[in-house]
Amino acid sequence: MKKVMKGLLWIFLVLGILAGAGWAWIKWSNHRFEETFYTIYSYKVETPVRAVLLSDLHQCLFGADNEELVSRIGELGPDIILIAGDVINKSETDIEYALSLCSRLAEIAPVYYGLGNHENEVIYGSDLNREYLEARQEELGEEQEDFTPLIQNRELLQGLDQAGVCVVQNRSVLAEIKGSLIRIGGISTNVSSFWPYSEQFVHEFIQAEDEVFKILISHRPEPAAEYILGEPVDLVVSGHNHGGIIRIPGKGGVFSADGGFFPEYTGGMTKQGEMTMIVGRGLGGHGMLPRIFNPPELVIIDIN
Repeated sequence: MKKVMKGLLWIFLVLGILAGAGWAWIKWSNHRFEETFYTIYSYKVETPVRAVLLSDLHQCLFGADNEELVSRIGELGPDIILIAGDVINKSETDIEYALSLCSRLAEIAPVYYGLGNHENEVIYGSDLNREYLEARQEELGEEQEDFTPLIQNRELLQGLDQAGVCVVQNRSVLAEIKGSLIRIGGISTNVSSFWPYSEQFVHEFIQAEDEVFKILISHRPEPAAEYILGEPVDLVVSGHNHGGIIRIPGKGGVFSADGGFFPEYTGGMTKQGEMTMIVGRGLGGHGMLPRIFNPPELVIIDIN
């Protein structure tokens, strides 16, 4: 009997050590980002343009004050920096976190910031779903795609503007990057509210200058995949699904809040017609469940 008890104790000890080592590895891996490089080709760009894509930081830190992340982005030498939302959290929001990060990124290259659902919650008090927007229809008036009347907290938007960051929310800007014209726009509505609350903007965005390279920041990939996949938008960049939180080799991500189990768009590149969509797995986590076999990801896109 004593031998059996001693054997069980050893088994539990070994299992405890393995569990502790596994948890330590998960915690370590959740604070080390990997880099994924993509190359896309377009006659609309005269000289190569490098874009760095960040999404879903959720106030995560890589080094003190994100020094490791900012330093590495500087080393990569981007011509533009694209942020696909959820830099902050809707609860326990640290706006200074976003402003500090963005102000330093803006010293490296022009920054274009597409809002995520967490920014929407902070700025508008809502995720801008269809039910909410229909209830606020009278406030929106004829300009249904202008959410300015719904703003409840201006601190983040004002701070980003002062930091030299261009926020694209149902609007686009025309930028000259290394001698090429690039139109950069953004939407943050979800599938339920894309029509009619972003549809007209996206239609005009698609119909804009034929010879200009177009980049659309859509925090969620699902609206772009459902409504504009294959349309003449050169590049759509997204995030939101955190790589599926847990990744299984050969199967991809396991779960997303919007897509349920084994969602289609958790990371990687999709191409259909004239449109390329790149979904970043994100840099941070949110909630109790850690990222497993799914290291934080910084995305680098070379447009040649």
